[in-house]
Amino acid sequence: MATGQTGMEHPHWWRYLAAGAGAVVVLAAAAVAAAFIMGRPKVSVAASGRVLAQVHVSGLDATLSGVQATSAGRTVALVAADGGFVPAHRLAQGQDVRITASAVPPSWLRWLVGPGVSATTTVRTPSGPPALTVALASSARKVPVRFDRAVSVVDYRFPGSPLQVLDLRRPATEVYLSPPSASSTGSLQVSAAPVSWEAVGSHAVTVTWFVAPPGGGPVAVASPAPGSSTAAPDAPITITFSQPVAKLLGTASPSLSPTVPGVWSRPGPDTLRFTPSGFGFGPDTTVTVGFDRPVSIIGAKAAATTTASSSQAATSSYRFVVGPGSILRLEQILAGLHYLPLRFVPAPGVVEPTTFAAEEATISHPLAGSFSWRWASTPASLRAQWVAGSPNLMLKGALMAFDSTLRNYDGYKVDYATVAQLASASTWDALLQAAVAHRNDPSGYSYVQVSQAAPETLTLWENGSVVLTSPTNTGIAQAPTANGTFPIYLRYVQRYMNGTNPNGSTYHDLVHWINYFNGGDAVHGFLRASYGARQSLGCAELPLATAQVAFGHLAIGDLVTVTG
Repeated sequence: MATGQTGMEHPHWWRYLAAGAGAVVVLAAAAVAAAFIMGRPKVSVAASGRVLAQVHVSGLDATLSGVQATSAGRTVALVAADGGFVPAHRLAQGQDVRITASAVPPSWLRWLVGPGVSATTTVRTPSGPPALTVALASSARKVPVRFDRAVSVVDYRFPGSPLQVLDLRRPATEVYLSPPSASSTGSLQVSAAPVSWEAVGSHAVTVTWFVAPPGGGPVAVASPAPGSSTAAPDAPITITFSQPVAKLLGTASPSLSPTVPGVWSRPGPDTLRFTPSGFGFGPDTTVTVGFDRPVSIIGAKAAATTTASSSQAATSSYRFVVGPGSILRLEQILAGLHYLPLRFVPAPGVVEPTTFAAEEATISHPLAGSFSWRWASTPASLRAQWVAGSPNLMLKGALMAFDSTLRNYDGYKVDYATVAQLASASTWDALLQAAVAHRNDPSGYSYVQVSQAAPETLTLWENGSVVLTSPTNTGIAQAPTANGTFPIYLRYVQRYMNGTNPNGSTYHDLVHWINYFNGGDAVHGFLRASYGARQSLGCAELPLATAQVAFGHLAIGDLVTVTG
């Protein structure tokens, strides 16, 4: 029975063999899977510290096969350094660089995991501008310049000094710079690079520095500087303090005189800026900036040469002046508006302003071009009054004519004013607006010649033609009519004239169609038995009907020339 049983079990040997083979297959599959997982290469790229990029490769015997970089479509050469990669040549700060790294498995494993993998990322090169634009120097005049991040290279320049380069042994967030002179206040240009493989920033930052005065108190650098003159009526006022504005002034802003539209802003914690709107302060204006406490104010340009012993005394206000506008530009505009008997033609390629802002920009910058007479018949005595770019009588008359179109004209005051006084900020403002709107002189251009040679004659010329010739009476020897050229400054249809006769008696005469041109002298109508001889007390008298005609052709600012 036993032998029989044994013989019956023998045919199942194959089952054990099959089970063993299956285990081998399972183990082999597991080994292949493990090799695939562990042998498949991985690569990552990231910006890190002192290098442009770090590359990490993992995988069974995987190796880095290459690293490429591009920026703005151009190849960036890389070299290995400090456990990563840096540019072979300096890159600009804030530049985007696209980096691709590739890794491959060992050759014996490529049949399973493939030829390799790659990873790409974009890295921006770091930048390191100064964190603050104001620095409070030590008594030893060491100027601390702070940065938002550690920097390796610092370029700096004090005014009047050459560019200096500071290579730091170790990256730092603060460096101390020494000015070349014993200044108490000043400025310097600073640029820096966080890492050595970067180019130092091309746009330097201005850092203003101060040494506190011996008596303490705030110090400030102002632009425009105290006592200076600026040409731009809408130039901003910038004041940089040695202390934060909030600590020094709170929420208050300095006062301004004259008061003009504009906005105070705080570009930085230590800086106040007033930006005028519209016309600004206007030319030939003294501007006063006031504070609610004493501040030592100094100008930015003078700061580099101002020593502690000569520092600006603390004051609650300071002044600067907006310079006068260009006389030549004034003449160009008045000619264009027909207030002068000339025309102005810009030089080829010169474009005349078409907006108020563009007109405003020309106040101190006249256009290139030339003048010519509007009429060939312009009298020689009138031509003689003209000198381009000069505050001549013809220009004064044109300004008086323009001002008379405004409602604040005061003839008695204007008669004694100079061209500079007439070319006030308000007149410039109105003149620029008229130029933009093409509001031309509503009157024709007229000119009066009075000849005291017998028989005395008055000739009225207007817009190229003689419109009136009449005998006239001028002043007697005891009250002569002065020779010269004068602009008409005041006009009345009729008015009583009062005065004293040469014999001591007084007069109170009703006079008609009056055009005052020189103090009490006027072209007017007065009833006489005859005309053409010296009979008046200084005026140029005309028959009443003739005076009315003349009055209709004349206007404020028209010139009167008396000769003989």
